[in-house]
Amino acid sequence: MRSTLYFMGAILLILVTLVLGLQVGTFEVDLSTIWQAIFHYDPDNTTHFAITHLRLPRLLLALVVGASLAFCGYLMQAMVNNGLADPYLLGTASGASLGAVIVFFGFVEVSIGGFYMPPVFALIGAFVVTLVVVILGYRKRQLIPAQLLLAGIAISSLVTAMVGLLTFLSDSEGKLKSVIFWSMGSFERASWSLLPYPATALLVALLLFAFLQKQLNILLLGADRAQALGVNVARTRWAILGTVSVVTGFAVATSGPIGFVGLIIPHVTRGLMGATGRSNLLFCAFVGGLFMLLCDLLSRILYPPAGLPIGIITSFFGVPFFVYLLSQKNYKFSS
Repeated sequence: MRSTLYFMGAILLILVTLVLGLQVGTFEVDLSTIWQAIFHYDPDNTTHFAITHLRLPRLLLALVVGASLAFCGYLMQAMVNNGLADPYLLGTASGASLGAVIVFFGFVEVSIGGFYMPPVFALIGAFVVTLVVVILGYRKRQLIPAQLLLAGIAISSLVTAMVGLLTFLSDSEGKLKSVIFWSMGSFERASWSLLPYPATALLVALLLFAFLQKQLNILLLGADRAQALGVNVARTRWAILGTVSVVTGFAVATSGPIGFVGLIIPHVTRGLMGATGRSNLLFCAFVGGLFMLLCDLLSRILYPPAGLPIGIITSFFGVPFFVYLLSQKNYKFSS
């Protein structure tokens, strides 16, 4: 009963935030105009065009990206049994950024054979960097969570430096401005053609882990106990790594690297639903999407009409939360 109420509350807040987001912009619109634009679209009406082709794709992309990053954060924290893990800290987001930047700076064609390349190279970058971090996190054929986190921070810093080097060496002012703004997180590139990439990746991942929720909950007990209870820990971890790489890769390619969502929202989810709730993953995705919608709305209210880079907003929430986690006296790395 409690979980149902939480879901209903999250859905209601998402709908309210979507409506508010459609109203905020260069010009404000009322509810009747929004209704007409969505259900009785007039292609010659500039207001209808702005609502359906600019504001709505942006909001839906924010919803999907927030849900994706929160979902991946939950998976990573379950994988290493450590509350500090998220795609940002383990280098997955940095790897995706490097892959996407390679395309944006013209080292690879933006479109090849009809495929939009930034998500593809972001996926490759996310998987390669995550794989390197995992290899460095192994010791004596065991994945050591503390070592994994430290390796992630180190490799993430290296990859971020490589992105900075490519940015510094760029000779195109237009591309440079675009990448700098994108690198701080932005939904300005949102469009109906981009939205299916992260949305499809998230939907497939949610369906996959709907069947693996039990294994995830057991994994929270620790690798040794999970193995004793019949969970194939190695296979489950590889499934998590592959899924996180794909979902994070597509999210970062379409919106840029956005930190701390995958760190904060899983803690909120477990606080509300319990550590082993059956619907935790789905609820985590809902709350992550809601959080990102609220951050995007706040960014546009503070700096209208385009809004502040979304990564700045999430950092203002994430850094104090990260410090809070580190300050907990009973907090320690899992082993």
